Amino acid sequence: MTIKRCLKWLLLIVPFLVICLTAWRIYSQNYYYWLPDYLFNDTARQSIDPPIDIIFFIVDHWEPGCKVELVNRWAKDYRQLAHKHIDSDGHFHKHTFFYPLERFAGYQIDSLVNLCHEGIGDIEVHLHHRPMPSDSLRKLFINGIDSLQAHGALISPDGQRHFAFIHGNYALDNSRYRQNTIYCGVNDEISILVELGCYADFTFPSLHKSSQPSLVNKIFYAVDDTLRPKSYETGEICHKGGVCPPGGLMIFPGPMGINWDDWRFIAHPTVDDGNIYGEMMPDIKRMEFWLKTDVHVIDGPGWIFVRPFTHGCDTKVLGLEANLGEVMDQFLTELEIKYRDDPQYRLHYMTAREAYNVARAAEAGMTGNPHDYRDYILKPYQYPPHQKDFVMTR
Repeated sequence: MTIKRCLKWLLLIVPFLVICLTAWRIYSQNYYYWLPDYLFNDTARQSIDPPIDIIFFIVDHWEPGCKVELVNRWAKDYRQLAHKHIDSDGHFHKHTFFYPLERFAGYQIDSLVNLCHEGIGDIEVHLHHRPMPSDSLRKLFINGIDSLQAHGALISPDGQRHFAFIHGNYALDNSRYRQNTIYCGVNDEISILVELGCYADFTFPSLHKSSQPSLVNKIFYAVDDTLRPKSYETGEICHKGGVCPPGGLMIFPGPMGINWDDWRFIAHPTVDDGNIYGEMMPDIKRMEFWLKTDVHVIDGPGWIFVRPFTHGCDTKVLGLEANLGEVMDQFLTELEIKYRDDPQYRLHYMTAREAYNVARAAEAGMTGNPHDYRDYILKPYQYPPHQKDFVMTR
């Protein structure tokens, strides 16, 4: 076979192999759930008049388990870190701690309440649960929230029950199965959440998982179809002049997309889902990509929601190092230099509740500084006065 003939075959075979490998990856990694919307239904704006407002908030699957040392470290290191970093409004850096109800420990909530009383976070609801009847799930939520409130969390000034939610194992509304494992088992979970006072769900994105919605980088409302799972597969995208439909639950996603500038995994560009952990530490380059996804209320003001997520107490994925160490400190410093100190931008550190309020204000046609709408609908939780942090050594 001549060299010319070999080259001809290579030119045919190599593209074919690339196409096959790409198709295999799209299928095996469950990218086909979200790629069509990402590629063909992009709602990112061409330009925004300055100042551009960046609402930055981290949602944390905060799961310390029984490890007292992790709770103690957050009480100490996070307090020091958060108080070093201030946004354009004079607010400190914040985390929203989504706490797992099924692993409740009062001393852990007491420690978090102390942090939240200082204005550096909020406590919300996280839950991993097995398949069960709807009434049992309802009771599980009520009892868990009652326990949180007994320790000073989720106390709303109107006396009503309000909370945000992240589903454990990314399985909202019975949406995830794997190797004969059912991670939820309740088809009417969205209805239960709305009934009990959930104002928004912050579970997604769920990269590589069948629970990922077809909509990506869009805030939207899901209405439950109680007869089938994954009722949030489609929904009404939040837009100026829109309202929450009857029985609707806001699905508030973080950024996700293909970052063609990041080839850390060599064989393919990075698919960045906003996850902060050891292999994907926070840095200003990732922040620039998150901004490009432009999560916002359609036709609303120039407010961009940047909502990364993390497992802040997971030592297996270096969650503590990613959130409490020098890398996060440096990232926040660079974030403030670039987006707080530059008059073209305004940086706003918020919690999930505050970001929800700002999104609702954008729906209602409000403009100006989103800082003015942090408490637009849901008022701040009332955390009791500071108590001594729990500390136990071994």
